[in-house]
Amino acid sequence: MIARERDFINKEAIIDLGSNSIRMLIYDNILNSQIPVFNEKAVCQLGKNLDRTGKLDPKGAEFALTVLKRFKQILSNLKVKKYKAIGTAALREATDAKEFIIKAQKIIKKKIVILSGNKEAENSALGVIIGFQKVNGVVADLGGGSLELARVEKNIIHEKISLPLGVLRLFNQPKRNKNKVRKIISFYLNKIEWLRKNKIKNLYLCGGTWRTFMNAHMIKSDYPLAILHQYKLSGFETLKFANKLNSIKAIKYEKLASATKSRTNYIPIGGFILSNLIRICDPVNVFLSQSGVREGSLISRSHLRVLQNNSLNRSVHFISHKKADYAANYLKLYNFIKNLFLSNEKHFPHRLLLPACSLSNFDWGLGVYQRAELVFQEVINAPILKLSHSDRIKLGLVSFWRHCSTKYYPNVEFVKLLSNEEIKQI
Repeated sequence: MIARERDFINKEAIIDLGSNSIRMLIYDNILNSQIPVFNEKAVCQLGKNLDRTGKLDPKGAEFALTVLKRFKQILSNLKVKKYKAIGTAALREATDAKEFIIKAQKIIKKKIVILSGNKEAENSALGVIIGFQKVNGVVADLGGGSLELARVEKNIIHEKISLPLGVLRLFNQPKRNKNKVRKIISFYLNKIEWLRKNKIKNLYLCGGTWRTFMNAHMIKSDYPLAILHQYKLSGFETLKFANKLNSIKAIKYEKLASATKSRTNYIPIGGFILSNLIRICDPVNVFLSQSGVREGSLISRSHLRVLQNNSLNRSVHFISHKKADYAANYLKLYNFIKNLFLSNEKHFPHRLLLPACSLSNFDWGLGVYQRAELVFQEVINAPILKLSHSDRIKLGLVSFWRHCSTKYYPNVEFVKLLSNEEIKQI
């Protein structure tokens, strides 16, 4: 067995058959790291013209089966034996979906679980919960065929709903009349009483269109840390940017077409849905979540309890075991210094202390003269969902100063994302 195959023996994968695209992700260890080590998609547009014909797009369905053959071959080559397959709006609604599903299941040799609208909303919310320290607000997952919304308070899912407001569905409305599309969006969103009546602190965005939207904002604002997960804007900033990108012409004028790429056509629609959501629920913050329905579909309820208790430490320990000189010394270090940080919760949260100790020997095998800079880059880009952007920089600085005097700073712009007081207290 070659090394590359051996690396994938205990991996877990999911195939997501969406209305616009089909995607396969492979995870190293879903309990310890929820960031995929393999991520590939193909734009098949199964749900193209679904509202008009009631059926899957014939060319899209044919292409999708070809893509599934490739995905199954990859799983076989890498000897990934544990995997799931899910289907969403297009496969829920199309009258000929059953015929396609039978063919697809024969190819991937696995049952395709068709998620109901409410189950899709729930799984999207679960995916966000495992990616943030504490979720309070509304999770909104925008796909090609539908929009899922779920209200979450203190990581507990309350109301949830699925709406026929996918970007592919709306883009393919007859003649793509902008006013008609806006009326459809407003009609469905304004009917949701719990969205209007509950005070919403945070809005968590999932899905490719909104991921592209937030990436465009990151580029336009010259944001230095190129990590989309947990990228945060105020509700006002988000609304302002959504209004700015209200047409394809506007996107080109802002010189963002290269950033939005294949989703350029969908950004104005996604932006209008987003501006309506912000107008209705008035969130203080808007976050982008890389984790969503796929991660939520892989995580069982028992696994979720494990992750809610100590997922940050699990993830840090997992990568430290793989990349560091990882003996029990980190616990001795933690016990030695933990009392020194009791009064510093505001600027360096206690929950980051054990991870900082775990990463103290993250320099294993790195060049001596570049060690501080290399470790800093490794830590801030660590595949750990629970870390906010400020968390990453704080842990990165701790690791950097582990190897040099505090009078030195990494030669990177994103240290400026922390306040002077935060830096002093590290």
